[in-house]
Amino acid sequence: MMSLKMLFWANAAFIAYTYAGYPMLVWLLSRLRRQVYCPPLDASALPRVTVVMAAYNEAQRIREKIDNLRALDYPADRLDILVVSDGSTDGTAQLLQDLPGVRTIACLQRRGKAHALNLAMAAVHAPFTVFCDVRQVIAPDALRHLMSDFCLPNIGAVSGELIHRPSGTHAGQTIGLYWRYEKWIRKAESRLHSTVGATGALYAIRTADFAPLGDNTILDDFEVPMGTVRRGKRVLLDPRAQVYDVLQTESTAEQRRKIRTLTGNFQTFVRHPWLFVPWANPAWFQFMSHKVFRLLVPYAMILALLCSAVLASPVYRVALALQLGFYALAALAHWAPSTRRSKFVSLAQVFFDMNAAAVIAGMQFARGRADARWEKM
Repeated sequence: MMSLKMLFWANAAFIAYTYAGYPMLVWLLSRLRRQVYCPPLDASALPRVTVVMAAYNEAQRIREKIDNLRALDYPADRLDILVVSDGSTDGTAQLLQDLPGVRTIACLQRRGKAHALNLAMAAVHAPFTVFCDVRQVIAPDALRHLMSDFCLPNIGAVSGELIHRPSGTHAGQTIGLYWRYEKWIRKAESRLHSTVGATGALYAIRTADFAPLGDNTILDDFEVPMGTVRRGKRVLLDPRAQVYDVLQTESTAEQRRKIRTLTGNFQTFVRHPWLFVPWANPAWFQFMSHKVFRLLVPYAMILALLCSAVLASPVYRVALALQLGFYALAALAHWAPSTRRSKFVSLAQVFFDMNAAAVIAGMQFARGRADARWEKM
């Protein structure tokens, strides 16, 4: 019985550390460092930049995205735009070729984002590259802030901050609360040393730091920045460099996105074992606590539930009742969607779905179902 009690409390402590202890610890440690951002550079000091995008069947919104890029507060003669059409079948490549000032690489077959980015980077000659996606809208001064941050010493990559526009659904509001929590952690990590990855909606690197991505890579915004970390550089998140998106309003859509992202995490872990080596990974503490431990939490939840079901003392009876009640709320959200109006029900659903996504992602990767091709959302 003593070993079961220790197992229960060890798993409970692990869950608490991952979702509460680590965020508070990294925030407190980050307070010991003074946050420094470089002021925006004058136009005459801004470097030449190539904006790289991969697009698949984006004929309906690619023109709007190009207009957004051209409206940025950045000298036009120092801003190149390069788009790779990844086997689009809706005329995206033809539309791009008709837009002046946009370089286009048209792939006849769909090979995935990693292949598209590798093709693009072979054609980039500017000293800096900015990666972004078609869907989001970039703030006018975002690019200027990203480039200014490279004036700081030893910066390998700079991520913008993804701002989600308000959602009208209760599930969307709860997902939005989770994203605010996630960004709070990332900002603390950035201030302490480095974030673990960047937002694919907007991030910048020195072109010379790019290493070709492996076939079918799912998370370029994880692997590319962490490659610079391996070389002893930092990855910053600059909240002044904002990019806007519409938050997923339904938990099912968010669940699909989360499963794909977590599958990409497993893929990266297997391909880059150096991430787990403290002396090889300068951001090892953030990586383990933020990325790895979250994938282990669902198993800790199962063990804690089983232990409390076996142990007979009142403390564990109460613990069992609380856990079952929490899972009942998550189930209620799925069976009776109208109950999601309750913040407690919606929060239970989002937390449960997030951990279920970690299990599903692990199973999908183990079965070899990691698909680098993405679907529009």
